[in-house]
Amino acid sequence: MDVEIDLYSGRRNPVFGLAPDVGDALVARITALPPAPAGAAPLEGLGYRGLRITGDPAADFTEIVVSGGVVVVRDRGGTRRLLHDEGRQVERSLADLAAARVHPDDMSLLRRGLNG
Repeated sequence: MDVEIDLYSGRRNPVFGLAPDVGDALVARITALPPAPAGAAPLEGLGYRGLRITGDPAADFTEIVVSGGVVVVRDRGGTRRLLHDEGRQVERSLADLAAARVHPDDMSLLRRGLNG
């Protein structure tokens, strides 16, 4: 599984991989989340917009976006579900995993986006 940190508009975003066991635990954690409140939406605009998870051909999803307390799961059938990431716990866990795998400047932007 790959995780892309959605930071930049005009250049390549940083990407890091997850070991299969870590990816499986993450997906299990995400699927246990409750539905997002009405009106919830991922972050938009310039700068940090969230983390995009892709790359597991055996998974039930094509993409998961973790952003601003919302998790958007797009499944292979085209369905889009919005889940609630209270306290941005999943998002913060992914940021912790990124810390040792991406450039410190990118981590600084990610941390600023999480705390801002």
